[in-house]
Amino acid sequence: MRLIRSIAVLLPLLASANGAQDPGTLLAPGAGEAQWRPLIDALAAKGTVTARFTEHRFFPFRSQPMLLKGVLRISPERGLSLEYTDPQESILIADSAGLMLRDRDGRSRDMPSGSRETGAVASLLPIMRFDLAALYPRFVIHAYRSGAEWRFEFTPRDPEVARELGAITVGGAGTDVLHLEFRRSPSQRVDIEIGETRTGEPFSPADLKQFFR
Repeated sequence: MRLIRSIAVLLPLLASANGAQDPGTLLAPGAGEAQWRPLIDALAAKGTVTARFTEHRFFPFRSQPMLLKGVLRISPERGLSLEYTDPQESILIADSAGLMLRDRDGRSRDMPSGSRETGAVASLLPIMRFDLAALYPRFVIHAYRSGAEWRFEFTPRDPEVARELGAITVGGAGTDVLHLEFRRSPSQRVDIEIGETRTGEPFSPADLKQFFR
């Protein structure tokens, strides 16, 4: 059932890519928010999130995408943690301090605080929190709905962030986030399908130590 819902979320994206004219709703301070506010508030109120994910990375020099699997964790206070379990074990942590990579032995490596990558991560964090006040200065936001399915498209205003992240799409159904896409170009993108999800469950001290900082 979740796979069927994920496909339903992707159909509007395919229609847009094939030239269908769907302008959606432009969200801006004081404009276009009213019809979307209940959904945005529900998404922002989920608190902690733990979800299995499947990630496909598409590159222009590869005929087939890279396939990765793992567990996504979101803490409103700590940020985002992606625990990759296949094909290699590692943890990617994104928070207000920047970007950290942690290997299977617990060794951590920080990205430089002034790098473009960490600036891109700082712009990404408000998306995970559905914080419109923080998002408006960073992104042009369009929202689309088809029945229970919906999606938000975030276009970075900063050209440096746009080059690093590309356009970002968050799609789902009801109050479930099912799909994330980071599209840097037609031939280079990252698709993340969200699977089994738990929300509102506090992380243990051990989990916080292992998966965040």
